[in-house]
Amino acid sequence: MELNNKTAGDHTFSGKNQFRVFRYLDQVSAHIETVLNLIGVAFIFILMVLTASEIIARYAFNHPIPGYVEDVELMMAAIVFLGIAYTQRVEAHIRMDLVISKIKGRFYHIAEVISLLLGLIGFSIIFVSSLQNTLDAYQMGDVTEYLYTPTWPSKLCVPIGSLFLCIRFAIQIIRNLAQAIAGDRIEEVE
Repeated sequence: MELNNKTAGDHTFSGKNQFRVFRYLDQVSAHIETVLNLIGVAFIFILMVLTASEIIARYAFNHPIPGYVEDVELMMAAIVFLGIAYTQRVEAHIRMDLVISKIKGRFYHIAEVISLLLGLIGFSIIFVSSLQNTLDAYQMGDVTEYLYTPTWPSKLCVPIGSLFLCIRFAIQIIRNLAQAIAGDRIEEVE
């Protein structure tokens, strides 16, 4: 399907060029989301090794790893939040779509926009408040009780993950709005 070109004075606006820019932004965001997810997966691997080491050290040698619980707590933020935008992109989040699955066509995309907009608002609030909390922890020199590990790197995972989730929400909102307006899938328009 060919989009009509609109001219305004000497400027020509091409719908195809706008979709190329949108596709490029989507690909860059997808690449960053994948890298963040891989970092989160690396933390899962580290957590598995640390847990196995803790079990062996505790039961075989009667000598637990010092600060194990603190380290696990700090890794949880990275594990959860660094992969959250990737999970949204591949549509792997658990969601209740009993009602939405019955809606077809443009109304489906409008319902998706409303749902994504609510998520964008919620995670924008999480982004702002967690960024402030991270900055406060950095400025205060907040550390854990036992090993005195700085907490701000772990806390920084929350605003980073929330920011890229908000970007993913915005991309999906634009895609669903375009599909609701055009009545076509974006791939067909490109």
